[in-house]
Amino acid sequence: MESDAGPRGLRGVGAHLRLAWPVFVVFLVQRLMTVGFVVAVAPDELWRLTLRWDAGWYLRLAEGGYVYPNLAADGQVKASNLAYFPLFPWLVRHLAHTGIISYGGALLAVSWLGGLLAVWAIFAVGNAWYGRGAGIGLAALWGTAPASLPLTMGYPEGLFTAAAAAALLCLIRRRPILAGCCGIVAGLLRPTAVAVIAMIGAYAVVEVARWIATRRQASGRHGIVAGDEPAPLRAVAGVLLSTAGLGAFMAYVGVRTGEVFGYFTVQGQWGQRTAGFGEYWQGMAAGLFASDSGSLVPVDIVVALGYVALFCLIVFDRRLAWASVYAAGVLLITLSHITFQHVYLRQLLPAFVLLIPLVRMRVPRAGAITALTLVSIAVAWGSALFLLDPGSAL
Repeated sequence: MESDAGPRGLRGVGAHLRLAWPVFVVFLVQRLMTVGFVVAVAPDELWRLTLRWDAGWYLRLAEGGYVYPNLAADGQVKASNLAYFPLFPWLVRHLAHTGIISYGGALLAVSWLGGLLAVWAIFAVGNAWYGRGAGIGLAALWGTAPASLPLTMGYPEGLFTAAAAAALLCLIRRRPILAGCCGIVAGLLRPTAVAVIAMIGAYAVVEVARWIATRRQASGRHGIVAGDEPAPLRAVAGVLLSTAGLGAFMAYVGVRTGEVFGYFTVQGQWGQRTAGFGEYWQGMAAGLFASDSGSLVPVDIVVALGYVALFCLIVFDRRLAWASVYAAGVLLITLSHITFQHVYLRQLLPAFVLLIPLVRMRVPRAGAITALTLVSIAVAWGSALFLLDPGSAL
């Protein structure tokens, strides 16, 4: 029996890849359309994919490592790259060290590979719940989300979403230890890993509650289907394991800064801070009603509110319980702090589960494909123009 486990597993992966192949094609086409539009508008500006905004910070981090304190020539304290998590630049550095590819090329290669892993994991989640068509639709929609430009640039959003989606898939399949391992990866990529940890933690709480309930029954088996017995120890181990990546990086930053909560000090250097609901609402109102006519801030706010509305459509579905916890965590973390307005949508990008209600809409296949194609072209064109806009930030 054991000798056949490996081949069966490999055959299963191969079969799953054959089912998922359309999502890889769609994702690559979406990315290449953005690159094509950039080349068409300004062929000499492709460097922006690896040097603009956070992509440039990740590139310099991969090349030179962390710097703290970060002092200017005049002695003024500048923002430190300790705000950026280590796994993505670590992978870029080691790929570049092979000598096969430059640092810039490695940055894009790791980013695009992370995106491919993400659409595969998202497909697997959708397929597990609603079938192959839903899995393809969910992955395709995620790849053309309003703030999907970072998936074309040198950003870790693809890798993080892959880890989060894989963790959710593991919980669906009742494998909390593997979910905890995915949580470790997520914790080394983005602070939003708190949402992944919360999702695994919610699973553990339910498993412990189910175990207590079965223990109180006379036979200990009533209401439990074979193969569905609660496993509280594995669930608790999974949630403890999931905190290791985020906890290790927080400890590292604490040692480098000499402060227990050094990460938040570093974030403060970037002007990032937590906001109360009233303060955040005032900022939304100011952005919506007082921005310039050409500003994208109103669009950002409308899209963010759309994500909140989609959350209201999934939160009461018991099948989507773990997905709802994860989505709630992403929304809360994103919408409870002050940052650049356009960054909010990028930080909401990993909340792929919020797109599930769109996938479940009854739309003819031809109409869905046409709509997806048109939206992909529009988003790719808009992404190219946003990338080339000297006054934008993402």
